[in-house]
Amino acid sequence: MSVTTIRPSRTTLRFGLIGFIALAMLIPLSMVGGVTDERQAYFDDALEAVALAWGGEQTLAGPFLVVPEEHTVTTQADDGRTLSRTVLRQRLYLPESLSLVLDVQHQYRQRAIYDVPVYTATARFSGSFAPPDSASDDVRPLLAQARLVVGIRQTRAISDASPLTWNGDANAFGAGTGVGWVGTGIQAPVSGFDGGSTFNFELSLKGSQAFGFMPVGRRTEAGLAASWPHPSFDGEYLPERHEIREDGFSAEWQVHALARSLPDSFVAEGADALSSGIATIRLFQPVTEYRIVDRALKYGLLFIALTFLAFVCFELTLDLRFHPVQYGVVGLGLVLFYLALLSLSEHVPFGVAYAIATGLLSTLVGAYVWSMTRSVSVTAWLIGIVIGLYGTLYVLLQLEAFALLVGTAVLFAGLAALMFSTRNLADETAAM
Repeated sequence: MSVTTIRPSRTTLRFGLIGFIALAMLIPLSMVGGVTDERQAYFDDALEAVALAWGGEQTLAGPFLVVPEEHTVTTQADDGRTLSRTVLRQRLYLPESLSLVLDVQHQYRQRAIYDVPVYTATARFSGSFAPPDSASDDVRPLLAQARLVVGIRQTRAISDASPLTWNGDANAFGAGTGVGWVGTGIQAPVSGFDGGSTFNFELSLKGSQAFGFMPVGRRTEAGLAASWPHPSFDGEYLPERHEIREDGFSAEWQVHALARSLPDSFVAEGADALSSGIATIRLFQPVTEYRIVDRALKYGLLFIALTFLAFVCFELTLDLRFHPVQYGVVGLGLVLFYLALLSLSEHVPFGVAYAIATGLLSTLVGAYVWSMTRSVSVTAWLIGIVIGLYGTLYVLLQLEAFALLVGTAVLFAGLAALMFSTRNLADETAAM
């Protein structure tokens, strides 16, 4: 009985070896990815260092009218006697109306080679409070000790604060709130209640990354204008209207008391003011060059495989033979493209860095192919293919919604080229 042995053809072995070389390029690609992550970490450290020195995310809570109250608490003793004692508590009143006008202007602070965006915010408060009324047999409000408090996440970043104008009288702000529920902030005494009280004041704050406020009025109207062109609206309240322009954005909020998570007045206990409903505006940092390079690296194996596919098609159609080592050298050149893109993008705009890196890659591959083939047409075609492929990669990096569609189209085009090149490929397996 004879045994038939099927041996793979040279072409099959060659395709398998080229595929193995392409997969091996994942190792240097991952090394470049590690460098990218490291540089991103340096940038994040720069953001954190600047935020520590300048000011981080700012949030305003209030203003609140704080009225100390003497509460008479009765208890029953073991011998049957009724004992009473006085407890001092803080009652917070929320504004009847609140108007908040915000102006946020950004600038850049440099840390090493990084430009870190920060902002200066001016907040203009105005509104009114209804007369406080919580008196009862067991509660005695101390109206003479009433004060207006504003919670501020990072008081060290306050640039300036105008006096509080209360019913026409001016009172300077002092540090602290004296209310654990509100947290850190500022306070100013108030003088008298004449059927209702109006107020206005202005704060200037420094910060970075985000700005938030608490809509505490029975009806809160807030308007914001900023010079930063990349906002991201977050938190529990989204703006009613907003407009985003190349030179900045504007937004408007209208929040009714029924949408608040707080009653008109309450006794402050605990410490959770900044979790009681915040409208947040994030000065969204566009995708950094490191994130874009990281995205490009995710396509790295695909574009290396497509470049190798171009070489294979020329081998099959023009009877050329490239050594596996030459595939490996070209693959390393393709990996160096990403390292060049990373290093250049730290110093020049990303589009310029990409054009330079693509020019370096196509020149390198073109010179190498010319030295191997001495063919102007083959060299020109391969340079064109490399430029076309990496031009397509640039388009993919700029797209969001259509990136998958374009990537799929590129794969279909590569498969069609491979089908065309292998349409007449004969089976060279031999039976024995």
